[in-house]
Amino acid sequence: MNAYAIQFETVTGEYERNWNRALTFLNFTSLSSLVVFPEVFPTGFDYENLDRAAEFSVSIFDSLKMFSEAFTSVFVFTVIEKINGDFYNVVKVIDRGKEVLSRPKIKLFKPFDEDKYFVPGQIPDDLKVVETCCGIVAPLICFELRFSELFLYLRQKGAQIFTVSAQWGNARKEHWKTLLMARAIENQRFIVASNGVGEMAGFSAIIDPWGRVLSEAGDGESVICAEVNLSVISQVEKKLPMR
Repeated sequence: MNAYAIQFETVTGEYERNWNRALTFLNFTSLSSLVVFPEVFPTGFDYENLDRAAEFSVSIFDSLKMFSEAFTSVFVFTVIEKINGDFYNVVKVIDRGKEVLSRPKIKLFKPFDEDKYFVPGQIPDDLKVVETCCGIVAPLICFELRFSELFLYLRQKGAQIFTVSAQWGNARKEHWKTLLMARAIENQRFIVASNGVGEMAGFSAIIDPWGRVLSEAGDGESVICAEVNLSVISQVEKKLPMR
């Protein structure tokens, strides 16, 4: 099975532009794959227009489901969602046209004022894995990468592939690269991580349970791909038992 991380610059407020960029890069993916998009890729963190951002995210959701069904693929991404008057940064998983997981970001990034605009999800209720045609996926969102306990909990729930949708800043690029590697090694699981570029660090990556980087982007817009063979998980656990 192939996994892809799509990396491009999300321009805050330029919704149609962002949507068209995502569709352009989607055309470089193959059928029956896992495809991970950057965090809030359609709108960016458009704090001044959250209602509009949420409405646009809703408006493209049916199209994302249609493309997922046509590609017979699994899509992972986050959008701004309004629920009962409150706003959330929500990660969604679509499996061959059907939404199979939706949960709000738990660890909001205070230096970027996320806590002032979004309501956080709760532990453990909002920590979820989902079985898909590509394996058991555990989606995480940007700042959550720093919290190893979240990964451990999801591993214990059966996760085979951790996905990370992010807008991770340039100033912390080395943290991003190091933490992705660490989460793969300590959990002996695959990581498929998609980041933004521009003011963001880029360096989206696909890493195997040995900590080997199967594919890595630079700091420009790109699509990366690698084969994810889930049998590697049992091989690693057998050769290096940690539990």
